[in-house]
Amino acid sequence: MEEKSQIKDKKKYIDIIPMCFVSWFVWYMIDDPFMAFFLFIIGFWLAIPLLIWAIVVFLMSFWKKGRFWTIISIWGCAIIILIGAFFISPTRFGTVCNPDIMAKHYEKNKTGMLELIDYTYQSIDSGAQMHIEFDHNKIPIFHVKGKKDSVWSVNWHVQLKEIPTLMQKVGMNSEELIRIKSKLEKIGCISIETTGSPSDYSIVGFRRVALGMYSYRIYNRPLNEEEKKEYNEDMMFIPYSDKVIFEYGGGAIGPQSFGEERDVFMKNHTVL
Repeated sequence: MEEKSQIKDKKKYIDIIPMCFVSWFVWYMIDDPFMAFFLFIIGFWLAIPLLIWAIVVFLMSFWKKGRFWTIISIWGCAIIILIGAFFISPTRFGTVCNPDIMAKHYEKNKTGMLELIDYTYQSIDSGAQMHIEFDHNKIPIFHVKGKKDSVWSVNWHVQLKEIPTLMQKVGMNSEELIRIKSKLEKIGCISIETTGSPSDYSIVGFRRVALGMYSYRIYNRPLNEEEKKEYNEDMMFIPYSDKVIFEYGGGAIGPQSFGEERDVFMKNHTVL
C-alpha cells in the first residue's frame, strides 16, 4: 500500500509539467508576443497536447482535495487572469496596431523621432549603416555594415559578448548605444535603421504584432512625384505626409500589407 501511495504521489506531481509550460508560454507571450508565437508554431505538436493536459489538470483541481490541488487551482486562475488582461487591454502589451494608432503616436513623438535619427547619425561612422532593435534588455536584431564593408553583417538574438564587436564595426561606443536605447524608449519605439551619413530616409520601428512590424519611414526631404505614386500604389505603405510614410512588414508568414485598414485610413486622411 505504501508503495502504491508513493507512485500515486509521483504521478500527481507530473501534473506540474503542463502548468509550468502554460505559465512559461503566457509569460513569454506578454513579454515578447513575436517570439511566443514563433515558438508555439515550431513546437505545435507538443504545445497542443500540453495545453489540453493543463486544462484538464486545472478542471480536476476543483474536485480534488489537498494543498497540492489548491495550489493548482490558484495557479490556473492566475493564468486565466493574465490571459484576460492580455486580450482585454492588448495595446498595453503592444499587440495591436493600425494606421490610426500610428498617426496618434507619431504626432505625439515626432520631435523625439527626429532627435533619435539625428543622434544615431552622429553616433556611427560616416558611410556605416546600422539596424538595431531592442526588446527590453535583449537585442533581437543588430545588423551592421562598416564604412569599408561591401555586405551587411546580419545578427539575430545578439549575445552580450557579441555587442562590443558589432558596435566597433560602425564606430559606436557603449554610452551611445545606451542613449539610443533610451531615446527609443522615450518615444515608445523599438528599433532604428539608418546610416552614418545623411540619406534619403531612416526607419523607426514602432511595434511588433506577431510576426508583423509597423514602422515609420521618415525622409529628410519632401517626396518627389514618382515616389508619391509608388507609395500610393503599394499596399505595404501609407503616405502620411510629404516626408513620413507608414510601413508594414508581415514577416515570413501572415498578411504582407495593411489591408482594408489602409483604404479606410486614406479615405479619412488627406495625405499629399
